Amino acid sequence: MALFLVQRLANILAFERRSIRSSFVALVRRTSQYASVARLAGAAHRRSRCSGYLRDATLAALLSLGALAFPGPAVAEPTRLSVDDAVRIAVERNLGLQVETYNPAIAATDILRARSIYDPTLEALLDHRGGNVQAGPTSAFVDRTRFFDVNASLDQLLSTGATASAAFTNFWSKDNLGLSTSRYAQPELTLSLSQPLLKGLGKRVTERGITTADDAMDLSLASWNQKALDTAAEARNRFLTLVKARESLATRKASLAVARRVHEEGEARVNAGVLAAFELQTSELGVLQREKDLLDAELAERDAADQLRLTLHLPPGTVLELPDTPWTDVPDPSEEEALGVALRRRPDLSKARTSLRTAEFNEQVSGNLALPALSLEGSAGVTGIATEYGNAIDDMRTGKNPNWAVGLRFSVPLGNSAARADVAAARLKASQARAGVAVLEEAAGLEIRAALRALETRRKQDEVARKGVSVAETRLASFLKRGKLGLSTTKDVLDAEANLTQARENLSGARTDFQSALTSLWKSTGELLDRHGVVIDGNTIASRARKGTS
Repeated sequence: MALFLVQRLANILAFERRSIRSSFVALVRRTSQYASVARLAGAAHRRSRCSGYLRDATLAALLSLGALAFPGPAVAEPTRLSVDDAVRIAVERNLGLQVETYNPAIAATDILRARSIYDPTLEALLDHRGGNVQAGPTSAFVDRTRFFDVNASLDQLLSTGATASAAFTNFWSKDNLGLSTSRYAQPELTLSLSQPLLKGLGKRVTERGITTADDAMDLSLASWNQKALDTAAEARNRFLTLVKARESLATRKASLAVARRVHEEGEARVNAGVLAAFELQTSELGVLQREKDLLDAELAERDAADQLRLTLHLPPGTVLELPDTPWTDVPDPSEEEALGVALRRRPDLSKARTSLRTAEFNEQVSGNLALPALSLEGSAGVTGIATEYGNAIDDMRTGKNPNWAVGLRFSVPLGNSAARADVAAARLKASQARAGVAVLEEAAGLEIRAALRALETRRKQDEVARKGVSVAETRLASFLKRGKLGLSTTKDVLDAEANLTQARENLSGARTDFQSALTSLWKSTGELLDRHGVVIDGNTIASRARKGTS
């Protein structure tokens, strides 16, 4: 008995020593981490435009440092966190997702650049020329000429591929030969149009750059949505891991309590002389084993909490309070329903279809660009001429000096090998994109069928695990009752308790596996964000991006 008490005292002292050392190390680490966060947040706060996350980081750092400098209550205010909260916070604060958000904004600037083809072009020319020419080798007369041009033109691309132009030219001439001087002004207004008839004809070809930029925007949004789905799935699974770890911790605490009660009852029976002393060794080993299991469970719980805090970008040491909410359960959808949702919502399929749309568009455009260049060109104008500029303008207004032109312009590279190669490449890329869509659709169907099978299996495993807990509880109660009557050994009781602990662990694992199967299913269908009420999506990001560049 004395030996047992000494061993128990040594174990308690060792445990307390480890706890104190761990607490001290955690405090040092937390202090250094908060100091680092404070430096980072302070630098960010000094910027003129500080994001909401950095402002939150600043506040968290200041509050943390304030708590260290001015100690208050020993227990920090817990943060209540549901699984919906975890998913939402993870999507809002994920740094990789924030980086991904810039891509739609960049794509929006590319759209603006592509639409600039419809910006009219204004061109102006101011030109002054002159020269002196001697009338002959021996002549004393010198011909002095002066020319002055002021021209302006406005060019506009039309959606048909045509280019319309309006040009206004002003020409002044002064010619002085000896005693004779000639001077006149000649303004002219000309309207012209060049319309492609083969190559470059139509809105589709004219706006090919705009279409490509729009598709690039859709691709960036799909990438954003995929990243958001991955982030949400990670946050949900880590939340479930923490729930499982805390259930395991509670189970291990209950297991240790039972083992200690069995050991205390055994001591009383040994002292009463109704139980052999060696039975205490069995119960003591049971207590020590369960103490070890409890330490492992505490470590797993701390690790799971740290992983969740990291995913949610919460300050280290934040106390996470998980409300007791029932496990999410939904009716199993049919394969057809799940696949229909997936075909509409999956970001990878959206990207593949966008790539296919772009490839088919390029195939059509390349066919047009392989045609010969044939354009209809025409112009019409009026000219005025007079010695004075005002009179020349009046003469132009009368329209008595019109000019016009109409014709066809044709051009084609002999062999046209480059265009034919582009057509062949575009056709192959379109075929490749169609095959890619088919592969992804097949993979989505396979993934969904696997997720549905896993969901069905996990549901059945949960039912089995519940029955196992019920049987194990009944069995343990029976052995405890028999043990008090001396009809069962300490080992029998501890084995029954171990079976109950394992049954509870199996139930917790079955519940977690079922929820993880739901995560996989909702991620496969692309509806995970909606399931948790996260309303921020790629369309919102696109709208903000476009507004930011307009």
